[in-house]
Amino acid sequence: MIAALLLIAYASTVAGLGARLLRREWSSRAPRAAIVGWQALSTSVVLAILLAAVALALPFLPMRYSLSYLLNAHTITVVEHYETPLGIWPGVAGLGMVAVLAGLLAATTARAFRRTAQLRRSQRAALRLVGNRHPEGFTVVDHAVPVAYCLPGGSGTVVLSTAALEILTDRERELVLGHEHRHLRARHHLAVAYADALRRTFRWVPLFAEAHDQVTVLLEMTADDAASGAADRRSLAHALVALGTGVRPEAAMAASDTAALQRVRRLTAPPEPRRRGMGLMVGAAAVAALSVPVGLALAPAIEAATRDCCSLAAPPARG
Repeated sequence: MIAALLLIAYASTVAGLGARLLRREWSSRAPRAAIVGWQALSTSVVLAILLAAVALALPFLPMRYSLSYLLNAHTITVVEHYETPLGIWPGVAGLGMVAVLAGLLAATTARAFRRTAQLRRSQRAALRLVGNRHPEGFTVVDHAVPVAYCLPGGSGTVVLSTAALEILTDRERELVLGHEHRHLRARHHLAVAYADALRRTFRWVPLFAEAHDQVTVLLEMTADDAASGAADRRSLAHALVALGTGVRPEAAMAASDTAALQRVRRLTAPPEPRRRGMGLMVGAAAVAALSVPVGLALAPAIEAATRDCCSLAAPPARG
């Protein structure tokens, strides 16, 4: 039972501490690393909750035999380290809760993907009717509002309105197109979908709602960085301001309507030097965040294996 309590305490602690660290200013300087951090943090919390239920139920799960064999320990000793004063009922309740949450997550994800796929199919059908193919490879729609967005899925589609073409310079248009193509090449919509599935399933957990919002903004910053070099940041900022009145269709990703003011300020501010090794540090922290729950879940079994080893190695007592 100690393992389950430690895992729940870990999930509660890391959710608050990790979010506090990830929302600091460094995340806007290294948005890709920050995205990895938010995804690892969210996954770590979910993993800890899942393993807590497994730890409570281990005394009656078949995997106890495989775990004992893997660690070269006696099954009875391993089971003793996971037993609870209340018997099997905490494990049964934990597995039931996990089964319900896993079912909700699967249903929410499937429903969201199905709805998003339907929306994108209908939007592509509409674009085939009202859109015109531009020689540069994107689709142009006749619209009085400046709009630029991409439609993920399949080969991907980038859409600009005629109003956007009129107000953007050639260089600004290239930067906006580069921004949208970065979304498509990097499949940013999958990261948003993962965060959105956790947010919708665990509505009572503030971490997942914040992770969704932060990842959405950080993905836009990542696309900004990929599209513009140091000399073009102000041009891209000007393009974002020019496109600020546009609204993207649902299920699309747009350059201008996600944290536009925050991104314009970031693009027009003097670029701050990036700390060397920031990506490596975040990567190491992400690995640790995913490894700690596994270590906490296995700790009682490892301790049991160590005890068995010591008892077998002890010399027989002499009378």
